[in-house]
Amino acid sequence: MRPGDLDLSDPESFRQGPPHDYLRVLRREAPVHWNPPPSEQKTVNAIRQGFYVLTKYADVVHVSRNPRLFSSALGAPFLWDLDEAHLGGIRAMMLGMDPPEHVRYRRLISRGFTPKMVSGLEPVIRRHAREVVDRIAERGECEFVEEIASELPLVLICELMGIPFEDRKKIFEWSNQMIGADDPDMRAAPGQEGMAAAAMWMYSNELAARKKREPDDTLVSLYVNAEVEGEKVSELELNHFFVLLSVAGNETTRNATSHVMRLLFEHPDQYERLRSDVDRYLPGAIEEALRMAPPVMNFRRTATGDTEIRGVRIRRGDKLYLSYPAANRDEEVFPEADRFDIAREKNDHLSFGIGEHFCLGSNLARMQLRSILRELLTRLPDMQQVGAPQLQRSNFIHGIKQMRVRFTPAA
Repeated sequence: MRPGDLDLSDPESFRQGPPHDYLRVLRREAPVHWNPPPSEQKTVNAIRQGFYVLTKYADVVHVSRNPRLFSSALGAPFLWDLDEAHLGGIRAMMLGMDPPEHVRYRRLISRGFTPKMVSGLEPVIRRHAREVVDRIAERGECEFVEEIASELPLVLICELMGIPFEDRKKIFEWSNQMIGADDPDMRAAPGQEGMAAAAMWMYSNELAARKKREPDDTLVSLYVNAEVEGEKVSELELNHFFVLLSVAGNETTRNATSHVMRLLFEHPDQYERLRSDVDRYLPGAIEEALRMAPPVMNFRRTATGDTEIRGVRIRRGDKLYLSYPAANRDEEVFPEADRFDIAREKNDHLSFGIGEHFCLGSNLARMQLRSILRELLTRLPDMQQVGAPQLQRSNFIHGIKQMRVRFTPAA
């Protein structure tokens, strides 16, 4: 395999997950690799321009920590190319902002993710984790993704944002439709991602109106009743905030939960090691699974001026593709990088990002993972998968659609 053999804009290149053999070739032979524009469009969202693929850990860190030179707003943080109308919408969410706007909005939202706030949620998360396992424990088998992995993130999103519990399945369906547009099994109809976004926006407007009348301590209430430099948050900003938290808070933790168990199933020696001392090894198992299988596979930055990376000339307007699966297996940073080792001592993976856009909810996600996995490992310790998991067809989300499991029924 040689650089150029795969098109990383094509979802088919990720049909079996990240193409690690190819990414390894790029790290070794072309760490700043030019991926030309696709000869034919194979994604729902248009990708018209080529891009530079960064596969080395140090380069991903360098670009992520220099937002003035590598912008999230200039061309959006996603690989696809958007017109100005759609760019305006993306720039209304924190993910598509640069400093100083990003700093102001992050400061506002971070009030809902302080250590005190996160710590206060732990009893709620642990209680819901028990209830999730309660619902399936006596059955002896279930579909892991929908019945286990998705439930806790959905419940927590409802708690954080003030969404009624009975509406959680709406959030699940809308977010699936938005991120599953490139997967024929998840795509019910052409344009479904736009319709799902519109439905979510309408819902967020109704919820915001309720929080204006009856403010409380939920994130939507905090956002809609706050001011940024003396100005109220706009309806567009509110809608994109709601979509970002609903999708990111749901999809990423769901897939992380599923990948932890998938990797344990695939590495029975590590599974047995974890079960021998859950308290000792669980935190490391979570970090190692995040390193090996980051739920988000890439983000984009756009150069704001001419520069160089490893001697390769980057011009203003060029797209840079930050590959997290590749950076997380950089042999210069992670010894035996392809080995799943739950006792790995140094594990500074990039699955939550780094720099300006480091994930605000990282500690909350870790708490959810610890809670649900502890319940599974202690109450259903012989859980095994039934058949191969079904992976999502996507060049962006490393998702698991289905993973059936069986276990000894527990009272």
